[in-house]
Amino acid sequence: MKSGIHIGLVAIALITLGSVATYKYQHKSEGETTHYTRADLLSLSSQVKEKKYQAPQVTNTALMKDVPSGKVWDAATNKEEDVLVWDSWPVTDKDGNVADYHGYHIVIGLTAKGARQDSSGVKLGMYIQKASVKDDDISSWQYIGDVFNTFGEGRDKSKKDKYLDQIVSEWSGSTVQLNKNDNTLRVFYTNKVGKEGQAQALTTAKIQVDPKDGQNWSSGLSINHAKASDHKTVFVGDGKYYQTVDQIEKKNGVTDSFAMRDPHIVVDGDKYYLTFEGNTGTKANYQGNNNFNNQAYYGSDSLFKSEVERLKANKQSEEYARAYLSNSALGKLELNKDFTVKKVMKPMVTSNATHDMFERPNLVKYKGRWYLFTSVWGIYLASSDPALKSQTFMLGWVSDGGINGTYRPLNGNALVLASDIPLDKKNMMYSYLAIPSNKKNKSEFIVTAFQGSRTFAPSMKIEVHGDKTSVNNNILLNQGAVVDSGKYYKTTAQNIK
Repeated sequence: MKSGIHIGLVAIALITLGSVATYKYQHKSEGETTHYTRADLLSLSSQVKEKKYQAPQVTNTALMKDVPSGKVWDAATNKEEDVLVWDSWPVTDKDGNVADYHGYHIVIGLTAKGARQDSSGVKLGMYIQKASVKDDDISSWQYIGDVFNTFGEGRDKSKKDKYLDQIVSEWSGSTVQLNKNDNTLRVFYTNKVGKEGQAQALTTAKIQVDPKDGQNWSSGLSINHAKASDHKTVFVGDGKYYQTVDQIEKKNGVTDSFAMRDPHIVVDGDKYYLTFEGNTGTKANYQGNNNFNNQAYYGSDSLFKSEVERLKANKQSEEYARAYLSNSALGKLELNKDFTVKKVMKPMVTSNATHDMFERPNLVKYKGRWYLFTSVWGIYLASSDPALKSQTFMLGWVSDGGINGTYRPLNGNALVLASDIPLDKKNMMYSYLAIPSNKKNKSEFIVTAFQGSRTFAPSMKIEVHGDKTSVNNNILLNQGAVVDSGKYYKTTAQNIK
């Protein structure tokens, strides 16, 4: 076997079910890295046409509203500006469920005034909703301001932190309520570093959220900026397991997609873990020529030979360049109790030769198994299929062997949800996040997203049964719904062709 082949994968049998690739795994070695293969990628074209993977249509104008309270006064323009929000996440408890924070649901999201920003000036904004609310439409969410008034708020300035010194933007992350009896939250987010924000750092801070009137929780919530503390950089890559910004390459005009972002905090018993989006380093599963020398990245010996031959026959193509540069990784760290790095762990999943941007990984224990989900832009696939490149996806894996077990793809090739709404449409959705449903008698996740890069999308539901999932595409929940209130809007699947 070639170096780097998954030693826990003793047999890779490509079985044709329609044209969906499925694999037989035997976990001789728990914790080995799983590869999202070119066989998985090539099977997408037909699998997205199956109704059970298609996202619901959003055609009801009642589900396309901006957050009404999302407005701030801008002294520079001397007028009130809309606050736009895209990637967002609910505050969770230690078990990964939506937290009831003193009678409120809290959501933190990426915000900007007037228009979405990608390289600088993005701030984490906080939204609250009474947990007891009967009508959970978008007007039930109240925007209460920036999580941090200033970049690096609450840092210990006596300690050097060159990444916080250069912060230009706050990007996606997660937030957990570790103690139900106090007023604090632990925030993880991405610090976009430097002039262009290309360098990135996983960052954390402790914040305090108090009753608005200082005494009664029923009065609302207020961020106590004077109490922010322990603001610090956690991880920027090690160059071995995870690529650093200095290792970025270019190929045929295609720029290497570097990532060290989207930290997701996970608590398992007395241990803390941080999952994140990264790229593989030089120690294992690196990019470049390695992507054309390892059968494990392809799924079968015959496909390995034919795909490498086909890709190398056109080395000037975009598809070849993307296959050459693809090494996205769903990474994992074990943290100390002070939220510093205890152990840099192998990636749970890599996508060598197939894709270079797994986004917003979220890892949650559900009914005895650990489920791992990520969002994917089709435009970054190492594919020549124009239909796929215009779509967005949520992919998923599951481990039966604990949080540090080996993750096998859901539904055979990891596809959970697909959407083909054009990027310029108002009802376009992306940045999917799966949350365990509050309905304990059902086996399902609620999936949140943003809509049109400016507001909360209506939430969706996916049914989960072991390693099989299906989208409930007959209904939509309210915009921004993080729990199932029982209020649904009828709709139909997108009918991807």
